Amino acid sequence: MLIADCGSSWSKIKDMETGEVAVLPTQKVLRELDVHFDVATGHLGKDRTGRYENELIALAQGSLKLIIENDFTVVDVGSRDTKFVRFQNRKLRKLDWNQQCGANTGFTLELLAHYYNIDFTNLQPAEEKFPITCGVFAIENIFESIIRGNAPEIALAAFVHGIAFNVFTFAQKPEKLHLSGGLCENPCFLQSLARYCEVIPLGRNVLLEGLY
Repeated sequence: MLIADCGSSWSKIKDMETGEVAVLPTQKVLRELDVHFDVATGHLGKDRTGRYENELIALAQGSLKLIIENDFTVVDVGSRDTKFVRFQNRKLRKLDWNQQCGANTGFTLELLAHYYNIDFTNLQPAEEKFPITCGVFAIENIFESIIRGNAPEIALAAFVHGIAFNVFTFAQKPEKLHLSGGLCENPCFLQSLARYCEVIPLGRNVLLEGLY
């Protein structure tokens, strides 16, 4: 039995018999692998599964499996959108889905990191944060900062700080925030977000956990 979270950039595929999870570029899955999933979620999983689960539902169900607290908030930052769920007494009280601006997503960070050849594992967090209300203007802030003489690392760290603040605000400014998605592996983002709340990284497989 195979289950999958097929995101826009990355797909997480779990073999339920072995328990192994493979993280593959989604384009590789779509173009090279002739595979059909028993259960799937994610924007690009709809046509390759026997049963499709809404991403917010998968996030909520996976969160309940991984978190033992009664009251908690979880944010999933994907390649093309950001989702959050809030529980009180382990009952769903609030959920939301932001697909309006790509500046607040992991894909934009990946593009900038490749363009400037920057490794986020070594990027130091910045005191400054760029206001990120529009992807074009946010990237323009990076260019302007570099033109003023700042190193690309400093400009990109300020961009990451701005994304972290937006995620905190989108989640309605909780005291503690459980984080789902690839940014759990980005120390600069985690440290920037920790300026505003306690951060508990859950890893990349929360939606997978919600599928079974």
